[in-house]
Amino acid sequence: MHFSLLKFGVIAAVAVVLAALTIFSHAFRTGRDPSEDGPRALIAEFVGFWTGGMFLIWSFTIDGKTLQWTFRAAAVAFAVAGLCLWAYFANTTEVPETPDKEPTGFKNDTTDLHL
Repeated sequence: MHFSLLKFGVIAAVAVVLAALTIFSHAFRTGRDPSEDGPRALIAEFVGFWTGGMFLIWSFTIDGKTLQWTFRAAAVAFAVAGLCLWAYFANTTEVPETPDKEPTGFKNDTTDLHL
């Protein structure tokens, strides 16, 4: 029991490192900050690569060819789902774009700039 938990922990840790390296290598290659697309896009991309990496690494540690290829297909599915969610959440606004009709700042006209 302890070895299976240890194996799962090691696989999860290696998958985290590989997911972070994948995101950072893409950022270094393109010259863009990964967080420019927004936090939801970055989280979706990371979780997709992380779960995909876990299933891919785990597929090499189990017996049975059918189960190995099932895990590899699941890894591809999770990575593609993460990329699709990343594209969906990229450049979305976190707050509404239209401000309130009545701003809650200063009500005094002396603070207005008339250009």
